[in-house]
Amino acid sequence: MSSNTNINRILLIAVIVLAAALAGVLVYFLVLKPPANSAKVSPITLAFERGVENWLGIECIYNKYGGNAALSAVNSIYTIAYDYLYNYEETDNTTYLIMYPIAQYQYLTSHYPGCTVSKSDQDLVNTVMGALNGVNTMAYTLNIPGNLLGTPLFIVYDKVNNVTYVLAGASPYVFNAINYTLRGNITMLTYQGQELGYGFRANSTQVSFIHELITSGLGIGNPSANITVIEFLDPECPYCAVFQVMYGKSLEAMIGSGYVYYVIQYFPTHVLGYGCSSPTIAPMLGPICQG
Repeated sequence: MSSNTNINRILLIAVIVLAAALAGVLVYFLVLKPPANSAKVSPITLAFERGVENWLGIECIYNKYGGNAALSAVNSIYTIAYDYLYNYEETDNTTYLIMYPIAQYQYLTSHYPGCTVSKSDQDLVNTVMGALNGVNTMAYTLNIPGNLLGTPLFIVYDKVNNVTYVLAGASPYVFNAINYTLRGNITMLTYQGQELGYGFRANSTQVSFIHELITSGLGIGNPSANITVIEFLDPECPYCAVFQVMYGKSLEAMIGSGYVYYVIQYFPTHVLGYGCSSPTIAPMLGPICQG
């Protein structure tokens, strides 16, 4: 890969990081609140609704069409997110930050009409709250520090030796973790002084919990593989989109060969930026929007 390509990708990642950091503030001021007696849904509320429904759509696709179809759908909606974020970087038009969840939803419903999702706002909030409670339980059980609780969050587990790695962010270190688990190595993964992940040997309680994560998630590939990669993702996560565009094909090759069993779990992170900026959704999310 050329140095220019690497530089361009690094710059794009930096822009996406900035866009994600500003999204929760920018979109609030971009959209005027509708009158209290208006039935019209504001774009920021619609972005939250479609964002959560995109996850529910992925679950539906998995259940109706299988794991490969679900993985293909994930790839497609992340490509849409990546393109919209790139357009934001090119134009500085913050509308792109609001519109990509809606564009993702339109893609899913047009390609998988049997998985059109229409839930009440309360149901969508309940979905988010339930997922966040599950993540809190995971963090407590696996002793994951707060600085690694973001998306994408990877858990790499070797069922032969119980060596487990926890990694956060859109980096290729997940492949280092796969190699380390196979060798039984336990170490910390850092980049320029920043901790990206670490390894440990799971105890019996943690092993049992990891197996629960595996069986409750959307499993794709060979369940008999020694290595399982669990990815906690949000369809609206820019970093997840970057990982998929840059490294997704390499991971998919491992999944397709039966070398790795891949499991998807939901971690609503960036969708909260839309919800907490929505005058109707924020009160329903309560303390989550005050933290």
